Amino acid sequence: MNRPSLLMNTCLTAIVAASCSGSSKKLDLGGTCVQNSDCNNPLACKFQACHTQCKESRDCPVVGEPCVAAEDGVGVCQTAKEAACGANQPACISPLVCISSTCVNVCPSGSCPLPTQTCNGDGVCVDNTRLDLGGHCVQNSDCNNPLACKFQTCHQQCVQSLDCPTGEPCVSVDRIGVCQTATEAACGANGIACISPLVCVSNTCVNVCTDTGTCALPHQTCIGGTVCVDSSDLAGNPGYDGAAGAAGAAGGADAGSVADAIDAPASGIDSRADVTADGPPAAGACTGQVPSYFGQVATSDSDSHYTSGVGVLTATEFLTFNAYAGPTSTDGGVASGSTTVNRIDVQHFDPITGKSKGNPAPLPTAAGDGSGLYINGAAVAPTGEIAIIYSAATGGNGWGNYGVYLAFLDNDLALIRTTQFVALGFDQYQDQSHVQWLNGNFVASALTYHAGNRTIKLGKFGADGSNAGSTSAIPTDDPSGYVNGYNVGQGEVAFSGGQFAVAYLNEATELPYLTILDMQGAEIGVPLPLPSAVNRPSLGGGFASVAGTAQGFVAVYNGTSPSTKAASLLATFVSNSGSGDAGVSGSGDAGMASIGTPYAFTGGYAFPGYWSAGGSSDGTGAGFAVLYPDGSVSFLYFSGDGSTHLSPQTVFTQANAATNGDEAHITNFAGNFAVSLYSSAEHLTRMAASGCRQ
Repeated sequence: MNRPSLLMNTCLTAIVAASCSGSSKKLDLGGTCVQNSDCNNPLACKFQACHTQCKESRDCPVVGEPCVAAEDGVGVCQTAKEAACGANQPACISPLVCISSTCVNVCPSGSCPLPTQTCNGDGVCVDNTRLDLGGHCVQNSDCNNPLACKFQTCHQQCVQSLDCPTGEPCVSVDRIGVCQTATEAACGANGIACISPLVCVSNTCVNVCTDTGTCALPHQTCIGGTVCVDSSDLAGNPGYDGAAGAAGAAGGADAGSVADAIDAPASGIDSRADVTADGPPAAGACTGQVPSYFGQVATSDSDSHYTSGVGVLTATEFLTFNAYAGPTSTDGGVASGSTTVNRIDVQHFDPITGKSKGNPAPLPTAAGDGSGLYINGAAVAPTGEIAIIYSAATGGNGWGNYGVYLAFLDNDLALIRTTQFVALGFDQYQDQSHVQWLNGNFVASALTYHAGNRTIKLGKFGADGSNAGSTSAIPTDDPSGYVNGYNVGQGEVAFSGGQFAVAYLNEATELPYLTILDMQGAEIGVPLPLPSAVNRPSLGGGFASVAGTAQGFVAVYNGTSPSTKAASLLATFVSNSGSGDAGVSGSGDAGMASIGTPYAFTGGYAFPGYWSAGGSSDGTGAGFAVLYPDGSVSFLYFSGDGSTHLSPQTVFTQANAATNGDEAHITNFAGNFAVSLYSSAEHLTRMAASGCRQ
């Protein structure tokens, strides 16, 4: 006999009881409901609660509440509690998706369910409200007419500089003239990098001439065949004739005038080849500033045979390296043929716009036979050489067929040499190796497996890949140097004040520790347990990351807040002086490390995976890339003494939640951080680099 529905026979809840009894009582805002008629008019029953209806966010009575679309496309005002997702929060109710710890409408097809919403560059639906002058925008329709969206900001349009507020030049972007603010104009040592198509000349972002010696705006004049200057700026300046361009001897110019600075050839700028788009800020450009500004995101091509990837910053460009294991191909992208190959594909990007300069291209074939390949990290020497550390298989995809290798590339990305760092059969997990540029060498580390036990091996290499010495196993709190045998994130190395620190997980407890070594690899003191940590990936543990500062080390890991006992991402400063200074508590003998009190970030745990966090140093402070459960990657930064920090700042988001195949990496070149995220669901790598603001 079929059992009748409970809802047909029994009133189990207050809502159903009211419905069964025929009660006309309606629910107020926030009441739990089943259908619209349960709520007081004009409230709508969405997400199982009575909501205020809306067409856009300004319809919502509570400031800050966004208007989101429910499953049927009806807009309702979303409460702060409903918006929260991610760690220790309930999952979003369809059709909302968790992005950067917030439940939002997404637009994979480019369109949004509410007509008043627009699909932004991150694939998230946002209100199509109009912005005033200076507002952050994505496209012209974001700005109030007749403002134009250029440099991601709403600008006043212009034909010549006379149309702009005093002192603001009219510059061309996509052949539209906009008034350039003083902050946007500053570049070089005194400002941020110029945004394409502008280039940096005499510390000012300017338009350059076309190959035919013309300019995009009718009121601009090409000076010296190089730089476009507004004709009104040349009025009364006898040093320029608008055609020959050169003033003659030393320029006779006012300081700060772009036109006066282009006194070719005496100034040294005598051809278009001498003026190139800005690269990343020079070393030291961020002195005294926290590197909190990240520019445009570069996104590599996707390939279903990509397994992993990393992004790096060089003096002139962004580079992504993706590991390819599959059929042979001829162009670095499209598979063809029946034989398999291990290969590393490189793709070049403009560092200002993030735009690709072309298709991925294969580097010389990586080690292995196509059975499997995983990039685990990369580092860049100050002179431009690059080291990539990867796991490669020969004879099948079983873990017993993997070894760890280092590929050393010169400035032109030509392969200098490939070095086998861990022998075949001794690389158990293919995700616990690292490389950093530390104290004048590439320093590599890797988990090695032998006879059922695991240790961490270190090695030093010159910029050209020459062997500068290695040690078979770092000392740990285990007498034999053993570390945890699970597939976890460990083995990262940092340097500060003549000391190295290595992060690992205890063999028995799975809790994170730091081992401190001297320049010869000898242990200093005893391994330091990181306080308030949690163990096991299932409990939120599973990784430990470390980076050096001018005065010590910062370790990042999951744990429990000392004050609130909440699940948190923790950061602990370890002084290399033993003084316990830097705004943290600690104690220790002179010359020995002193460990401080953990700082707990709000927002729950980081994702407990293999590549959940990576650390690097800019020579003063420590930066970290951290992967969160919602799939986003955030940047953290700590000062040299550990006393101040930058709270997690989202650099990337992705539509999918984090998995163990996602990789968060960070490198540093010339004092600037490059953060990258390999998405295993999308089979591609994203990257962005830090810069400075005025």
